[in-house]
Amino acid sequence: MSSPAVSTDPRRAGLSVPLFSLRSDRDHGIGDFADLIAFIDWAARAGHRLIALLPLGESSPGDPSPYNALSSFALDPIFLRPEDIEELAGEAIAVPASPGAVDHRRVRAHKQPLFEKAFQRFRALPRGAPRRQRAAEFRRSRSHWLNDYVLFRALLEERENRCWRDWPEPLRRRDARALADARARLAERIAFFEFLQFAAEEAWREVRRAAAEHGVALMGDLPFAPSENSADVWANPRLFDPSRSVGAPPDDFSATGQRWGLPMYRWRAMRRSGWRWFRARARRMGELYDLFRVDHVVGLFRTFGFVGESPAGFDPTDETAQIAQGREILGLLLEEGRPARPVAEDLGTIPPFVIETLAKLDIPGYKVLRWQRDGELFLDPAGYPECSIATTGTHDTDTLACWWETLSAAERGSLAALAGLRAQTVTEILSREMRLALLGLLYRAPSRYVIPPIQDLFGWPGRINTPATTGADNWVYRMPLAVERLDEDPQVAADTGELRTLIDASRRLRTIP
Repeated sequence: MSSPAVSTDPRRAGLSVPLFSLRSDRDHGIGDFADLIAFIDWAARAGHRLIALLPLGESSPGDPSPYNALSSFALDPIFLRPEDIEELAGEAIAVPASPGAVDHRRVRAHKQPLFEKAFQRFRALPRGAPRRQRAAEFRRSRSHWLNDYVLFRALLEERENRCWRDWPEPLRRRDARALADARARLAERIAFFEFLQFAAEEAWREVRRAAAEHGVALMGDLPFAPSENSADVWANPRLFDPSRSVGAPPDDFSATGQRWGLPMYRWRAMRRSGWRWFRARARRMGELYDLFRVDHVVGLFRTFGFVGESPAGFDPTDETAQIAQGREILGLLLEEGRPARPVAEDLGTIPPFVIETLAKLDIPGYKVLRWQRDGELFLDPAGYPECSIATTGTHDTDTLACWWETLSAAERGSLAALAGLRAQTVTEILSREMRLALLGLLYRAPSRYVIPPIQDLFGWPGRINTPATTGADNWVYRMPLAVERLDEDPQVAADTGELRTLIDASRRLRTIP
């Protein structure tokens, strides 16, 4: 495959925010698709023409991580606002008090009976009703993943959310008669889960329409591997090996390495299948987004595995094979993901051949300010390559305000010098002047995209996730202000005006209609 032409996408300034973190006066305890539409309007006026989201897949019961979803294709119905479903339109629905953090179990329990009511009204529609016809077309066009997902979802509910590996043996090995019996027995619940996906797809279509109207690109997230307890692994047993776990090798941060609990790919079987599942995932990204972040991109070249708790090395083992495999997979993501474009999460210990391959394919990688350094001296973002994403942090890092307090005087001084501020103005608490100066550095960088977390734009402290932990503080962060209040808060409004000026001065607005 020949190398693609260099991207013609304009320089964009944007931000990253998990959908669940949005807040509004009408949410039901979690950010939803309607909130995102309102947020797109605010972001466009503020000069942010790219919004990066975390994965939108349905999280597993008891684990709100968006990287441990029940499907690599289905949208999470938790992001539906009940009153926006056509069958509930105009109905007075009580909105619970908005909590300080997302309680995923509580939100699902609150929305479930509303979803059931909407479904019963949908089923009461005549078969020839336009809405029933649209749902039938959705079912036909998404059947390649929807059929397995809705059956898996109905079985998971029937088996009280126990992992499929604990189901009766005929269902585990997908015996044809057992599956046929399940489809007949669970026909009503299968139809219910189909309906929720149809409603979610229609709501997402409205999000895409709003984004296009405002000139805002949406960036999704392609998790490296599916959860073991997912429709993907259950329906494709030849492509995954749950007896081995994906992880990271031992390094300076972990003497034993990191075991992530995700099933290893059977790379040879994937290749023999013509990369069917990978191609379908890429096409799904193209349906949903304008760009998509390829999580743990180095793992596409060489995946580090564990057998039990013991490290088992890389697959493939040979560097030549690793380079060939990474380029092959990235090539098909580029091809099948169109019109969406991939970017690469290339953080951590990355072999030079990965960086070289990304550059040849014009796939931007990440430049995180805090990690671009030489000892206590930080590197000037003016030296970042054009084919890159500049940012202050990720969903896995501490916020800029909290990280600043951990720095030494010399480190703070290095950043102040880059920002053109006098050392005497540097304080142990991140000042507004320093925060805006650091963001200005990134906006002026050659990087194609600048995508800081929303907390870092305004100096908010809340963290999204702490890696290698499963605490209750992960994946529950909510913005301190409702979307409707962003224009009304004096400090946020002042910062927004300053940031838009910096964005415009860096020519990240002038090239976008």
